[in-house]
Amino acid sequence: MLQILKTSLYNVIVIFGQTKTLYGVKMKFNQIIAPSMKELFIKEIEALILSGQLKVGEKLPTERELADEMKISRTIVNLGLSELKNKGFIDIVPRKGAFVADYSRNGKLDTLISIINFNGGRFDKKTVNSIMEFRRINEGEGTYLATKYRTDEDVAELKSILNEVRNCDDPMEIAQKLFKFHHVILCASGNNIFPLVYNAFESFFLKLISSLFVYCDKNSVIDGLENLVVAIEQQDCDEAKRQIEQILSSGIEVINKRCIDYSVY
Repeated sequence: MLQILKTSLYNVIVIFGQTKTLYGVKMKFNQIIAPSMKELFIKEIEALILSGQLKVGEKLPTERELADEMKISRTIVNLGLSELKNKGFIDIVPRKGAFVADYSRNGKLDTLISIINFNGGRFDKKTVNSIMEFRRINEGEGTYLATKYRTDEDVAELKSILNEVRNCDDPMEIAQKLFKFHHVILCASGNNIFPLVYNAFESFFLKLISSLFVYCDKNSVIDGLENLVVAIEQQDCDEAKRQIEQILSSGIEVINKRCIDYSVY
């Protein structure tokens, strides 16, 4: 049942900082590091839990059994299980063993990052809506603070990004620029946690935003964001918060109305 995918280990090319010339341009190739056996073990157990193959409350095999079946050392299993416990994926009960934990209740930011990275960032509808609702609440408060503490440079950068978006037609490029737009706002809040949490969702947001632009009118989205920038520039905190919450709520409505295939995320 439990078998680590070994291709990651055997298909890795290691390049030791060599400089090559390609089409007349000097390029530096940095060393590529293969994931450790512990990292592969953790990823495999996380995948079994997140996919539902291992259910909440289910007892895992013993360390010896896991080591024998997965052809790895007990030391790796022990270290991996400890990290999985810290992430909220398992509970370790003395003299009884390791059990799958309710990670949705006991997880931490590391757990969320694992969920986002699982299976290339695919989500079910409930998870997508949960993340978007969290974003609406989180960015509402972050935008309120950003409006209060913003600098003229922040406002200028926001306007510049929107001009770039207006002249861009590629959905992924638009998504990248809009991700930066919201990141600038959260950085302006003066609270270091807001942008850190936002960064954890980057891959998810880029895929989601680029998909949304198949259904959304770009100009109407930009108009809404320009109204947000006006409120930020005027330091109208309540209006800026209202604008960002309205923008994100509209996004949630589009997701649900269009029945977007969440499996692509």
